[in-house]
Amino acid sequence: MTGFWNTGAPDGQSPRLSFVAPTAPSGPTELVLLDPCGEVIGRLRFRACVTCRTGRILDLWVGDAWQRQGLGRDLVRFLFAHRPGHRWSTTLQSRPGRAFFTAMTRETTVSLLPGGPLCPHLMGWFRRTLRRLPHAR
Repeated sequence: MTGFWNTGAPDGQSPRLSFVAPTAPSGPTELVLLDPCGEVIGRLRFRACVTCRTGRILDLWVGDAWQRQGLGRDLVRFLFAHRPGHRWSTTLQSRPGRAFFTAMTRETTVSLLPGGPLCPHLMGWFRRTLRRLPHAR
């Protein structure tokens, strides 16, 4: 999937949105923003479970020259629009990340707390096995 982003980009050029499908059913998926020359200028990686309607944002990055234009915000909103009704969490957040995800929680009313529980489908075999052990509870 490829689309064009409407934003006040440098030189009046709009970035393109590209979708990178996971290599494994529960593996990470990427939304990638490309500049007009095809260079990666932003990326949002996530994992989502359609069965349990849960997901985790693994990382979000926008290049320095493209920051403060709403591209990170637009990536998150695009994700929510294409995965409606999911409960979301994030990995641990940096200080700027905490401010960003707090603002996104207020704007979207979707809670984006770091480290929320994952459903069994997103845990992976090692964490599922560890969770079943008596001492892991």
